[in-house]
Amino acid sequence: MRNISFPPGSNNFRLLMIVVIVGALWLFFFDYTSQISIKTERVSVQQTKNIINSSMAVVFATYAVNNQLDRLNELDGGNPFIYLAEYNLLPGTYRGEIEGGDLADIKPGWYYDKSQGNIFYKPYYDEAILYFALVLDYRDVDGSGKYESGVDEYRRLLIK
Repeated sequence: MRNISFPPGSNNFRLLMIVVIVGALWLFFFDYTSQISIKTERVSVQQTKNIINSSMAVVFATYAVNNQLDRLNELDGGNPFIYLAEYNLLPGTYRGEIEGGDLADIKPGWYYDKSQGNIFYKPYYDEAILYFALVLDYRDVDGSGKYESGVDEYRRLLIK
């Protein structure tokens, strides 16, 4: 005897609807997790930049106390990860120094490019490589083209 409330094929239709709903939820879940991964990585990059800037403030203070402010010229375009290593603050994703080349073949992480004098971060989850540079910001009072303590006005040393 047939049941009127369950027409033939209704079980297949219900199963199909469950598969469609679960599939849609699965796609939304993966899209959401990939967006969260990208945002989390961007926050991590910003935190690393803040750590580098704080470390450069410590380096400046050390040079000032030791009356070696003219050494700040060595830092302009330099590798700040050298100083982070001294303070045990290297990010776990710092891969080292490279000399230009094809960036497609390298692992994701932080690098210092000696040929360009810049820092870059190759992301895990995003496509765009982020470039930064350690910049000595000062007002060149005498127009010499380099920072001279006692003559030029120091502003800051930071990652841009």
